[in-house]
Amino acid sequence: MTGHATDDTQRDDTTMKRLSADSPIALLLCNGEPPRRALARRVARSCDILVAADGGANSAPALGLFPDVIIGDLDSVKPSTLRLFADAEVVHVRRQDTTDMEKALDHLRAGNVRRVILLGATGRRIDMTMANLTVLWRYVPAMEITIAGDGWYAVPVQGYRRMHARVGTTLSILPYGTCRGVTLRGLRYSLTNASLGIGEVAVSNVVNRERIGITIGRGRALVVVMAQLSPDHI
Repeated sequence: MTGHATDDTQRDDTTMKRLSADSPIALLLCNGEPPRRALARRVARSCDILVAADGGANSAPALGLFPDVIIGDLDSVKPSTLRLFADAEVVHVRRQDTTDMEKALDHLRAGNVRRVILLGATGRRIDMTMANLTVLWRYVPAMEITIAGDGWYAVPVQGYRRMHARVGTTLSILPYGTCRGVTLRGLRYSLTNASLGIGEVAVSNVVNRERIGITIGRGRALVVVMAQLSPDHI
């Protein structure tokens, strides 16, 4: 699909139902702190579908993006936004026991989308930031998820993950519960079969080889990379 940038191209009417099963990539725009326009457009060009989680659609015009789908309980998307994106598919999910981000991820998973880039999932409200980072684990490892903001990106890791980053980049490991069998390769401070207990973190490590190997044998951890997300990381 090539229709995510409103001022560059004409919108493609391909929807979730027509997406191929060849691991399409989705950009999910949430209702937190909007990213810079350059980042949003760069990510959108690498994605097959753009989904806005409720009020996340309100930031799309300023970013030059055109959502294919707007989904949520629709309590925060503005009527003017819905009018502007009248060609978008609008999915009203009334249930109140999930966040709008969860509703969007559920929709994508049902459409066989297995790779998702999240923008606007952090910032503004600390409770929603922490909630968004917590509920991600419901979708891992069935979905490969990357959360990104200006100057950073993060990936949830269970098991083994190979990553690429420039030498000198700062990288941190934030466990969600106890982690065992933690092995880090390609970093200044390597670990081999280590454990990180509840409340323990491994922050401000430094990349010393462009190819990084991270293993979380048991448990789960968020790996935060202090660098701009680029097409090479998607």
